[in-house]
Amino acid sequence: MTASERPEPPGVFLAFASEDSPRALSLDASLRASGARTAFDESEEPDEELPSEVVLQDLGACDGFVLVWSRHTAEDDGVSELRRLAASFDKPCFVRSLDATPAPEDVDGRIPAEDDDAAATAAVHRLLGAQPPVSAPRPHLSVEPGRWQITSDAQHGETLDLELTGADGSGPLTGVHRRAGVEGNVTGHWRSYPEEGRLDLDLESSFGLRPQHSLRQLQLLGGTNHELTAEDLHGIATVLRYRLVRD
Repeated sequence: MTASERPEPPGVFLAFASEDSPRALSLDASLRASGARTAFDESEEPDEELPSEVVLQDLGACDGFVLVWSRHTAEDDGVSELRRLAASFDKPCFVRSLDATPAPEDVDGRIPAEDDDAAATAAVHRLLGAQPPVSAPRPHLSVEPGRWQITSDAQHGETLDLELTGADGSGPLTGVHRRAGVEGNVTGHWRSYPEEGRLDLDLESSFGLRPQHSLRQLQLLGGTNHELTAEDLHGIATVLRYRLVRD
């Protein structure tokens, strides 16, 4: 089978209460390991009236909506709004129960509460009518301290010139953030996860008077200690690709 003949990986949107984040993110990691693209609302402002444009785009582009259900979810207005929006996009809704709290009846499928993440992942693929793709294990890649230039394929251009300091795969960062013709200083922290081939960048970029916070989670795809390729860990509608070069 050629690359052009391979089916597109399914896109799965996860909705959960913040109290259930550890278990929901464990399922998220299992789904990603199976080849699925995943997304969820990563906003730090849960009281906003509407989800962000990125969340709305991912809801519109997903193949299925997984409701991670618990007593916390039942009381979470933000999750209720996400479910309403998913229904407005005519997305199938599947429930993964974490406890004995009665789940909504009007759903398209249920994942048994006793299922572990691997079984739940297989159930999601089955409910979507998709076969998990056969993929090679992810390479164990890491990012070391030093000067790095990270360029994304964002529509209007984006470059991060960063100095990563620290030890044991994490530490502070400083540098310059250029985006869509605007330049500002950036500070924050970084952490590399070699076993997962992942790099997290917690950024505070100064564009104008108000700093902008963002968390970039990059899945490293291949390369060497001095040049790597990567893509967004999460996202369905738009997935940015990156080139990382060490000076």
